[in-house]
Amino acid sequence: MLTKDFTIKLLSLVLAFLLWLYVMGEENPEIPYEISNVPVKLINSDTLEKKGLIVLDEKNYTVNVKVKGRRSDVLNIAAQNISAFADLSRVNSNGTNVIPVTVEGLPRNVSLVSINPSEIKVEIDNIAKTQMPVTVKVIGNVMDGYAMQPAVPTPGEVLVIGPESKINLIKNVIAGVNVSYKKEDVKISVPVVAVDREGKEVKGVTITPNLVEVYIPVNKSIRVPVVPKIFGKPMEGYMIASVNVLPEYVYITGDETVLNTIKSISTKQIDISGKNEPVTENVPFDLPDGVKLVKSDINAKVYVDIQKIATKEITISNIDIRGADNKNVVIQNPDLVITISGPESVVNGATASDFNAYIDVTNLPMGDHSLTVNINTNLNLQIIRIKPDKVTVNIQ
Repeated sequence: MLTKDFTIKLLSLVLAFLLWLYVMGEENPEIPYEISNVPVKLINSDTLEKKGLIVLDEKNYTVNVKVKGRRSDVLNIAAQNISAFADLSRVNSNGTNVIPVTVEGLPRNVSLVSINPSEIKVEIDNIAKTQMPVTVKVIGNVMDGYAMQPAVPTPGEVLVIGPESKINLIKNVIAGVNVSYKKEDVKISVPVVAVDREGKEVKGVTITPNLVEVYIPVNKSIRVPVVPKIFGKPMEGYMIASVNVLPEYVYITGDETVLNTIKSISTKQIDISGKNEPVTENVPFDLPDGVKLVKSDINAKVYVDIQKIATKEITISNIDIRGADNKNVVIQNPDLVITISGPESVVNGATASDFNAYIDVTNLPMGDHSLTVNINTNLNLQIIRIKPDKVTVNIQ
């Protein structure tokens, strides 16, 4: 009886196991399954640096992983649950390298069927290093009436490391600073960026340090006239006809107490000793201590026109009468001859209309008077003789 019961129990157990296998096969079958867009991590990249190599452009590589296993096992697998690797330790040369992809992290009951693609192409370049100066790019303008001095970055140079082909693209390392409406010194820590000839950022390089401190002095500025400083005399028989300077005005900056004492800025001396023709020179400005030009890269262009001295006689027939009020004033002989001297071109072009001759009869009594003739002109001339220098007038 005991043997019969045992046999029945054993058969029941076997039947139950077979039924479980059947149910599992029907309800939780073994199926293929694909996990898409599994990210691929590049490993052992530090071994490249020892070989003087570096990844040119580290892209976001992905693969599709196909597995096989029970439905309940595979359906729970997501891209973030497994790991895909590409080992760079065997890379020994630059250029395009084909690296196999391996997958880890699959559940025990799940088997790997395929990886697509099974290899990835990684661009490798020679590693390069270079020291580059930092160029400060100033953005905006300081407040009106103020000026900034040249920016000073600290450190003035940075180390740039990266693929050789990218390093060769770099034109400048830029630190951008916004100074809009500032009226005090600017001191700020800013990131630096490598840019190419077109000003576009060159990515994929490492800059050390990646932050620099930039100092930009900001001071009050004023606009003052420029005064050319002329030294010496032209050759005998010649004279200075005119002096012109460009720029006529400059903006200067510095300590406010010093600026308040400045009315103009002179140039360095221009020597015209013994000259008999025009002189043109580019000369620096003669700046007081503690004062700088807002635009520090400019000189003054001074033109000194030197001409032969000429003389000429001009007849003036019109003499103005001042202070006559309601008096009747008669000039006995109104014709004058003046002798003028000055630059040849000015003398040759001068006419009687360029001169204003007058006498002043203010508060004079009735009768005849001998009065001095006064003559004014706006020309760069000397009146060396007036003949006659006096005229007789009758006041009635």
